Amino acid sequence: MSYRPTSLPRMGLGDIRYEHVIAATEEFRRLGRDKFLRTYGFGRARSYELVLDGRRYDSKAVAGVAHGYATGDFLSAADFSGGAATVARCLRELGFVVETGAASDNRPALLARLRQLKVSRGPGNPAPSRHQPLSLLWAMARAADDRPRLTPWPTFRDEVGPLLVEFGLPNAKATPEYPFWHLQGSGLWEVRGIPAELAKRVPNVGIFNEHHPQAGFTAETADLLCDPVTRLEAIATICETYLGDIDRQALFSRIGLSGYTTAGGLLTPWGEETGGADADEYGRSAGPAPRRAATRSVIVRDEALARKVKELEGGRCQVCDTALRYLNRPYSEAAHIRGLGRPHHGPDELQNLLCLCANCHVLFDGLEIYVDTEGLVRGARGDRAPRPLRRAPGHPIDEAHVAYHRDLCDLNARKPAAG
Repeated sequence: MSYRPTSLPRMGLGDIRYEHVIAATEEFRRLGRDKFLRTYGFGRARSYELVLDGRRYDSKAVAGVAHGYATGDFLSAADFSGGAATVARCLRELGFVVETGAASDNRPALLARLRQLKVSRGPGNPAPSRHQPLSLLWAMARAADDRPRLTPWPTFRDEVGPLLVEFGLPNAKATPEYPFWHLQGSGLWEVRGIPAELAKRVPNVGIFNEHHPQAGFTAETADLLCDPVTRLEAIATICETYLGDIDRQALFSRIGLSGYTTAGGLLTPWGEETGGADADEYGRSAGPAPRRAATRSVIVRDEALARKVKELEGGRCQVCDTALRYLNRPYSEAAHIRGLGRPHHGPDELQNLLCLCANCHVLFDGLEIYVDTEGLVRGARGDRAPRPLRRAPGHPIDEAHVAYHRDLCDLNARKPAAG
């Protein structure tokens, strides 16, 4: 297939489907990276790379060619309606893994800087201030939601200020202007919009209100945090270092990180729906259950992969060895180890699937059980006897996905200190 430049500049990526990306990666392998990029007019990826079956691909080039397979119009580097982060988001929503090329090299430095924040300590209170850690978690929630990395001062003030009141140290004054400015000392943060002559000393709130500066992660930090694995490690580092006695589920729900309280899509427990049918004086339903219209976007899973993992495991749960039957047929569920979609962006591949019964699937997604480094399934609360995770021959499992799920369990297992 020959390259034909598109005549419709700055087009979106909504027409691309999973199979179009696969076709582009196959052509990438067939031609080789250099020829593929040269043929379609792209340079080497500076940040985001698509990772598939152990190979790395330049994400923007693959997306541009995939758009050609989808519509006949091949996009060039200048034709996208968004930057590299937009391409990464599109590919992840299709079920692919996209990583930052420099993540493995710079991740340790990022985590080290998070552990060494120059947090203040108030008079008479030896505990470090939570202002900077909470502000960084708030910014990471924005990153997980693909929102702009720089935030105007009024937005930061109005959103972070209440967080400092709710989750800051007892009796500590909420001063969002301090993290907004002083986080620059971490090397991970920048502030724009303050005149140079006023930036020589710490600006006051009046200056912020007058000049409306913006602040957020540096471009390099933002690129690193686009990688879901790095972002999870960064969130865990902040919580372990500065927020050990805070109820994490309450904090995550409040700050916009509730996706990190589950491994899948179980965001609310069953049985908590409201607005049921009217009841009579005895509490019995007085009519049919009401209905409501709803529109939602869901990730399209590969059903062939789900059937494959069930066939390999004989329809038996890999955790408890249960073989269920429903309507006289075997029943089991294909569970993703690292969840699909935001914020985990796990891939829809055999290496990321387990065959589980319904009970163990709920426990696994709810972070109640995990697989340890020796392949034993343990209870996150220490209330289960460990047992081996059964693995059938021919069923590969990516240990990186298992480690990601284990880190999620570890992040949520810590409870507030008794007091």
